[in-house]
Amino acid sequence: MAGGDLQASDALVAVPLAATVALAVALVVVTGLWLRERRAARRYRALFETPRPQVPVHVPPTPATVRRQRAAVVVNLSKFSDLDPAAQLRRQAYVDAAFRQHGWEEPLWLRTTPTEHGAEQAREALAAGVDVVVACGGDGTVRSVAEALAGTGVPMGVLPAGTANLLARNLDLPHTDLARALDVVFSAPDQPVDVGWLEVDRTGADPVPERHLFLVMAGLGFDAAVMAGVEDRLKRRLGYGAYVVSGARALWGPQARAGVRVDDGPWHQVRTRGVIVGNCGKLTRNLVLMPDAEIDDGYLDAVVLSPRGGIGWGEVAWAILTRDRRGQRRVQHLRGRTVEVRLEAPQEVELDGDPIGAARRVSVAVDPGVLLVRAHPWPRTARR
Repeated sequence: MAGGDLQASDALVAVPLAATVALAVALVVVTGLWLRERRAARRYRALFETPRPQVPVHVPPTPATVRRQRAAVVVNLSKFSDLDPAAQLRRQAYVDAAFRQHGWEEPLWLRTTPTEHGAEQAREALAAGVDVVVACGGDGTVRSVAEALAGTGVPMGVLPAGTANLLARNLDLPHTDLARALDVVFSAPDQPVDVGWLEVDRTGADPVPERHLFLVMAGLGFDAAVMAGVEDRLKRRLGYGAYVVSGARALWGPQARAGVRVDDGPWHQVRTRGVIVGNCGKLTRNLVLMPDAEIDDGYLDAVVLSPRGGIGWGEVAWAILTRDRRGQRRVQHLRGRTVEVRLEAPQEVELDGDPIGAARRVSVAVDPGVLLVRAHPWPRTARR
């Protein structure tokens, strides 16, 4: 009898110990990735802290009768709030010089505001007849500009200046080197990519649901709670580390009862911590949530996360780190052109890393090839 009690006691100790180890491993991996991204961000900021040399680009003579191309730059200056005004002017002068030396006119600069996040500025640029609209900011700015450009045939360039820079990572765009990012704007072809549309029904019975465009991922539950819990102060100070802190806070929340349907298939009832629908699947260079997702394949990929306790989160972390495509009881993979989720209770929702509040029902659909992005061909997922 004593031996049986001892075995039971060992088991009770082993479960929380395993959960703690799994969580520790996950935090170590994420922290390592954060440190790497923070070093890269410092190199990017250094571009603006000292005067840059003249852009060394040879421009062949252009006949005076040929119309020079012109770009608009939609810039979110809040992403450069840590720079003094002189550094911001040097940044703009460097970009202006790059356009001139490539034979373009000086760009039209349009600043976002707290109430106009990029779509309105992009529409102003379209009215001015520019040849390309360049989004200079974080994923929110890029998404807003894309919403105005989708279906117009006018391409979008990207000068990444955010914390996550999710679209830039998925398209293999330079996000720590301004000169290389500008070179993509000048030399890369226009690539047609898909966009996702998210309809948000906040009460479950809204007569007219909200409609939002996204480029990378839309999610509800755990990942949206993480985004909503990130403090701007920590984000400016820690970069990716702010998401680690917020993730640790949100890790132990309850599961939600939800119904999930793909295309016109049957409803599946699940208990989940989060549902994430992806137009593409990369979170960082080495962290891929949806290994088979491609931004131009006309499909959406989705994962349903259903961990229970520390061991469950360890299984989720292992599935993500190993890029497991088969799915398992804690991580289910789905694929289709539409995904619907309805919940018993409201859950937080996010778009490309930006929280947009809670909802009880969401519908996601893909709109294939309607956005042109200035980008070189990016590495494709090697499917198993």
